[in-house]
Amino acid sequence: MRELLLKALELEEINLAVVNEIKGNPSKITFYSNKGEVLLAILISVSLDNNEKLNMAPSQLKIVSGVERLNVLSDILGLPLVDIAEDNFIVISKVDDLIAKIGFINKFGDKLNLQINVKKILEVTND
Repeated sequence: MRELLLKALELEEINLAVVNEIKGNPSKITFYSNKGEVLLAILISVSLDNNEKLNMAPSQLKIVSGVERLNVLSDILGLPLVDIAEDNFIVISKVDDLIAKIGFINKFGDKLNLQINVKKILEVTND
C-alpha cells in the first residue's frame, strides 16, 4: 500500500482507488487520500459488455448523482457534480434492491453497458 501511495504522490494524484476482487470479479472499491486515509469504501458488483468501446473523454467527465451519500465521489475523483449533463458523465441513481447504480454516458450521449452496482457503503474509520 505504501508503494501505491508513493506512486500516486509521484504522479501528483490526490486520491487512489483500490479495487478488490473475488474469483476475478470486482467486489469492493476503497478510495484513499494520498495520506493513506480511507475516504470511501463500497461493496460492488459489475456488469459490462467486453466488446464495447468506452469513448469517454476523462478530462470532460462530470457526475450526475441522485444518491446524496455518494456525492463525495465528486471530490474524491475531482469531477464536477452537476444537475444535468448530456454526454461524458457518470450517473449515480437509486434503485430498489441496491444502494445505487453507477452508469456511464459516453461523449456521444450513449449509455454504456458498464454498470457498477453499489451493494453497501462501508463505515469509514481512520484509526
